[in-house]
This record gives sequence, C-alpha cells and structure tokens, in this order.
Amino acid sequence: MCAQSVNSSEDHGSAISPDELAGILRRRYEAADWVRRGVCLLNAGSFDQATNAFDQARQLGSADRSLPAYLAASLLGQARPEAAAEQFAEFAPAHPADIANRIRHALALSAAGKSQAAIGALRTAVQENPECAELHFQLGTLLAAWERYEEAELRFTQTMSIDREHAQAMVSLALCCAARQSPAEALTHLQRAQALRPHDARIGWLLANAAQAASRQGLAVRVKAAISSDDDAQDRRGIEELARVIEAEPDFVDSFLSIPTGEVVEGVFAVLLTTLQVALERQPEHAELHYHCGRILDRLGRRSDAIDENERAVRLDPSFTQALIELGKLYHATERTVDATTRLEQAVRNGAEYADVYYLLGNLYRDQGRVGPAKSAYAHALAINSSYEAAQKALAELTG
Repeated sequence: MCAQSVNSSEDHGSAISPDELAGILRRRYEAADWVRRGVCLLNAGSFDQATNAFDQARQLGSADRSLPAYLAASLLGQARPEAAAEQFAEFAPAHPADIANRIRHALALSAAGKSQAAIGALRTAVQENPECAELHFQLGTLLAAWERYEEAELRFTQTMSIDREHAQAMVSLALCCAARQSPAEALTHLQRAQALRPHDARIGWLLANAAQAASRQGLAVRVKAAISSDDDAQDRRGIEELARVIEAEPDFVDSFLSIPTGEVVEGVFAVLLTTLQVALERQPEHAELHYHCGRILDRLGRRSDAIDENERAVRLDPSFTQALIELGKLYHATERTVDATTRLEQAVRNGAEYADVYYLLGNLYRDQGRVGPAKSAYAHALAINSSYEAAQKALAELTG
C-alpha cells in the first residue's frame, strides 16, 4: 500500500478520529436497540424488565436524541468542549429582549449559588415576556430544585399551554406529580412526553418507574409507548443542528467516510446527505460542502449525482485539488477515461503531488495507448514513494 493515498491527499486534522466516531455510532445504535426493547417490554406490562432495558441504554450514553441531533452534540463536544453559561451573563442587561441571554444569565446566577436572584431574574423576564414557554419552563425548573413544587407545576403547565410539544416540561411536571405521590398523573404526562421523544431512554425509564409505582398503588396500568422511527432524516431540528456543525467543520465528513464499510449503518450516510443539502441551502457557494456532498453520494452509490456535485465544487473553486482528484476517480470508475485524465492533469497542475494521483494518471494514459506519458507518471509516483509496488509493477510491464 502506498504511503500517500488519494483519499488522504490533504490532511485537515479532523477533530475526531474515525475510530472514535465509529465508537460513538456503535454506542448510539446499541442504546437505540435497548430503548426499543424497553418500549416493547413497557407495552407488554413488564415494567421491571423495561426499567432494566432503559438503564442499559442510559449506561451506553443513551439514544436521547435523534441520530442527527446526537451526532451534532457529539461532534460539537469533540471540537469545542468549552462553553460556560456564565460568559453570557454580562450581555443580559444590554439585551433584555434576548430570551436566550436572559436564561443564561439566570443559570449563571444559580450556578454561582445565587438561587433567589436567579429566580427573581426569571420572574422579571416572565413578566416582560409572558408568552415565552421557555422562560416559564426555566423558572419552573429552578423552583422545583428548591422543592417549591406547587408553583413549579403551574409554570410547567403554563409552558405546555404555550408549547404543546414541550416534552421536557411534561417530564418535569410528571416529576412534580411523583413528588406528591401521584404516579397516575405522572404516568399521563410521561406517556405524552414519550410519544414525542420515543428515542429518549430517560423518559422511557421514568415512564416504566411511574407505571410500577401506579401498579403498587393497586391501579390498573396499561402503557401504550411509541417506538421510535428509523427515519431520522425527518428530524428537521436535529438536521439543522448537525448542518451548522458541519458548516463550521466540513472535514468532520472525512471521519465518517474513513470508517470501513460494514462498521457503520448506511442510514448514517443518508442522514449526512440530508444534512449537507440543508447546509448548501444556506451556503450554495461553499465549494467544500459540494465536494463532501459528492463523496457521500458516491458512498450511497449515486455516482452521476456525485459527479455533478464535484463539478459544482470545481466551478466555484477551479483550484480545488480534492474535488479534481475525486472527479478523476469518479470518471475513471464510470469509464469516462478522457474526462478522468483531464481532471487529474488539472489537479497535478494545481499542486497535487501525491503518489496515488500519478499512479491513476499513469493507468489512464496506458489505457489510451499513451505509453510515454504513462511511464512518466509511474516514475513520478515512485519518486514520491519508492516502495509503491503497484507503480513499480506497472512501470516494469511497460518497459518490458
């Protein structure tokens, strides 16, 4: 094997290795399997076994997000682990309409041990923005932490009246119900939350526990839990999160593509394709995103579309050697020898001094009967990597 390959023609130093990423994906899919098992056990009335299944999912890191959202969080954590809420506190007074900063300011106060000040800050924010569900939710969360459950319940109820799909408010309201020994009420709220987030092991675990508690009170309990869909690409919010991460670090895609075939579920690449298409809706002139989109399309067996995306990348940046090399490979694979030769020659002119590039170019010249240029290309490959066996053999066959 040559020391420098076409696939590694440029090293951008991805923030996560293929092995690390493969591990993240394996754990996520194992967790998802345990969650599905837990749901089946819940629906069968085996609440104790369901609890154990959800515990297994949680120990694996859980599948508490859809795949794209999970990947976004994992990649972002690898790239930029630092992000303290306190750094936003100074901006809150200057931007009273900025809800996110108001919340961060309150959380920073709470983290500093100033819980009453944090609660007061959120009360003020709620008075000024009474229709903001998240402000009610965050205020309820702080109140519940201080065991002020009655008012916390009101806040969570208000959150849900504003945002009927606020799953976390449903969970928090259920926990308040459990604190006052009302597992049947908790069960109702948790079933609604689980229907919204069937991939969430924590919600499943809480639902199983609530079902057990209600049964112990002599209540007839029947749970109808939802099984998560495999169609993660439909999770628009998660796709948006992942798209923003990949826009900032396009080379994350390299880590996915470097995982050996068979070690990653191909559905991951369908999610990545949707993600890159979303990113390109925002940045259609981003050549590197078109290049990576082309590589994913090739992995999915859509070579014609892969060629189109890489051609777009080259039109946007004619000196983009990676895209030129990729086009050379794609045209060669589709028996468009002349087009493959043209693109690899352009790559070489733009500085692609890689053994694999010259070896492939030599093969293209040889196939066209151009013996002199083929010999030169093979020799150039060997000048870069003298132990390149394929180039040695090819040159020897031509020189007889």
